[in-house]
Amino acid sequence: MIPFFIAASLTVEFIGPCSERPLLTTTLESRESSNLGQVTIETLEKFNIQYLGSEAGLNSAFGSPIGVDAIEVISDTEMRSYGWCFEVDGQVPEDYPDTISVSNQKKVKWFFGYAHYLNGQWVSQCEPAHKLKPDFLCH
Repeated sequence: MIPFFIAASLTVEFIGPCSERPLLTTTLESRESSNLGQVTIETLEKFNIQYLGSEAGLNSAFGSPIGVDAIEVISDTEMRSYGWCFEVDGQVPEDYPDTISVSNQKKVKWFFGYAHYLNGQWVSQCEPAHKLKPDFLCH
């Protein structure tokens, strides 16, 4: 009997701050040795997308703001801090991308999200920005 295997595919998607419509979607053949960080950097480089970051995390892509330019001050007690988040097969893991194997995964979605600070506490993290469409990003 001749052995065979089915190559698993992995969908990689990037969602920006202003629309649920992906900025980029591609399907890759999943490789046994790949981690999410490797796949992310390879995808961005394959499509000539400018980015700042490494396999350990994504600071900027598609011209997204970083640092103080990515902070929305709402009041003296409330702000939102924006940046790139990811989910793997619908779950937002608490790990760095370079520690997550994608060999058995089906979909990776990077999305521009925010952490919400209110009355001295961070009350949420990795909320999708496109649901708010913040004026300073979506003018």
